[in-house]
Amino acid sequence: MTLSIEIAFVWAAVFIYAGSAILFGIGTVFGRERLLAIGVWAAALGLTSQAVAFGVRWVRVGHAPFLGFYEVVSAYAFATVAATVLVSMWRSQLRPLGSVLMPLSLLALGASMLADKTDEVAGGMLSSWWLTVHVSFAKLSYSSFIVAFALAVVFLMRGRPSPGRLSQILAKLPAQDSVDDLSYRFAAVGLIFQSVMIASGAIWANESWGRYWGWDPIETWSLVTWLVYSAYLHCRLTLGWRGKKSAWFLVAALPVMIFTLLVVPIIYNSIHGAYLRGLSSPF
Repeated sequence: MTLSIEIAFVWAAVFIYAGSAILFGIGTVFGRERLLAIGVWAAALGLTSQAVAFGVRWVRVGHAPFLGFYEVVSAYAFATVAATVLVSMWRSQLRPLGSVLMPLSLLALGASMLADKTDEVAGGMLSSWWLTVHVSFAKLSYSSFIVAFALAVVFLMRGRPSPGRLSQILAKLPAQDSVDDLSYRFAAVGLIFQSVMIASGAIWANESWGRYWGWDPIETWSLVTWLVYSAYLHCRLTLGWRGKKSAWFLVAALPVMIFTLLVVPIIYNSIHGAYLRGLSSPF
């Protein structure tokens, strides 16, 4: 019974996110601020519906959404939508980013609905609160990196000749210097969150496996991702990279993050994966 309630709320979130994506798309293309504002509130409504679904599942299975493809990917969709809503409310000029972020979130949530939804009980080492901290900061980290990427893409698009309508849309966003600065700030915050993710994961690993670090493939690639974004901050703060150099670095960094997040758990046999079912991620 509770599973059917959970699925109903998730499907409600899917349809609401779809409506939000349409509102963001039309509002962006036709320059309708009111539609963008409604899109934000629709995204927030869908977020509420998905949060209820998470709550129902959490009560039933006794753990946060971090086991299996269904839970993991839907949680990343949730984090991305939350970032979209917060950024849109923080700066209304950035609402057009929702026309990119909401469709991505919708696709992720839709993909998760095709996966096995069997309940998994997180017993033993998976019941540690350090794992919950680890997973939570992973969501915060990667959603921040995605927003930084989207801002970098906007910066690069505005630096190239664009069709009249697209040029008008891009002109409504904050000035180039502000977009450049915001992309850097989101990347920096994402790196801080990822540092906490790695540190809390090491503590959990010591509790679970008796060692803080074992060069497991997922651990290694998480470190690689951390080093890539650290290199970005080094180039930004020490070498003075701004504008196009900074934006291209963020565009190039995202595939490394996606590889770590989605590909590594699939192609490598990992000690993390031993505790997860199907196409899953440790995050």
